[in-house]
Amino acid sequence: MTTAIGGQPFDVMDEFRHEGRVFLCSAEQLPDGTFHASVRYRMPPTNEIRTLQYDQQRYASAAEAVSRATELAIAWAANRDGDGRGEG
Repeated sequence: MTTAIGGQPFDVMDEFRHEGRVFLCSAEQLPDGTFHASVRYRMPPTNEIRTLQYDQQRYASAAEAVSRATELAIAWAANRDGDGRGEG
């Protein structure tokens, strides 16, 4: 298990870079053993972490959830045209 800033536990977390942005794509295990995907963004210039999205769909493996989180990060970036502070 990986612990992120703020002490939140993640079962798997991948730092994903896309178009100059840094995302933290993670899989968080639920009590029933499945995983859900979450996407966080490192906001420049302070590197403050902002939670962008939790995917409520459940995945059988952490790898599937991280893959989905990566897709969500790419989609989020595609919908932004400026500094990444737009609402998502």
